[in-house]
Amino acid sequence: MVKRTISGLIGGLLVIVVIIFNQRVPMITNLFISLVCILTTHEIYCAMGISRIFSLMIPSLIFTAILPIFGFGALWKLSLYLYSLFIFCIMVIKRDKLSVKDVTVAYSMTLLISLSLNTIIELRNWAGVYSNFYVLLALATPWMSDTGAYFSGKLFGKNKLCPDVSPKKTIEGAIGGIIFSVLANLFICFIFETFLFKPKAGVNYLCVILLVFLGAIFSIIGDMCFSMVKRSYRVKDFGNVIPGHGGLLDRFDSVIFVAPFVYCVATHIDLIRI
Repeated sequence: MVKRTISGLIGGLLVIVVIIFNQRVPMITNLFISLVCILTTHEIYCAMGISRIFSLMIPSLIFTAILPIFGFGALWKLSLYLYSLFIFCIMVIKRDKLSVKDVTVAYSMTLLISLSLNTIIELRNWAGVYSNFYVLLALATPWMSDTGAYFSGKLFGKNKLCPDVSPKKTIEGAIGGIIFSVLANLFICFIFETFLFKPKAGVNYLCVILLVFLGAIFSIIGDMCFSMVKRSYRVKDFGNVIPGHGGLLDRFDSVIFVAPFVYCVATHIDLIRI
């Protein structure tokens, strides 16, 4: 628990530093998300046992890094076409080393990671002067849910949530995670509304509560889905780069599900009253 807490604090500070420079030097956030895409894609390939097939892994790592840096321009559209064509060619060429399942899972995961995490960049670009608030909301919702679920499960957990997928997760932990995420994000909203919003603006608290409540649920679903992936490939964690947490994908699996949801809601419902 000590390692997990220290790693979480260090990771949180790193994210805060990135967000601080989010508006002044936007490319820092782009490069950070691109790096996360590369590392998480590498972790999923390692979990699948195909990381040594460089003819598949290296093009995938290059492709997943393009979107966060260059956006949905001509370069990404061309790279999507070429990467898709390449993937299905490699399935035929490497048929003795790669199964159809491996290729399709690798392809879908590479696209999922890149497209989902890129919504953080899209949210930043759309939000303008309020981008720090929205980016932090997209990250804090799943991470606070995970933190709350961990400690609630330790303290009160009795009834298993889905033991055949993730034996340690409990119903009490899930409920505690949702509640903690809502409270933590309300505190974040209060800080932004009171001290940081310029020009002066107010938070639509009712909409934020509903967004975080649903987002925390989607966070749990995302975590469970990636737990199923780990179980299918018989690995405990996607890596060990974060002591007490596992791999980077173990921290971003829920973000992959929540960030697109926050983007969709934020671009259609006013969470900030100006």
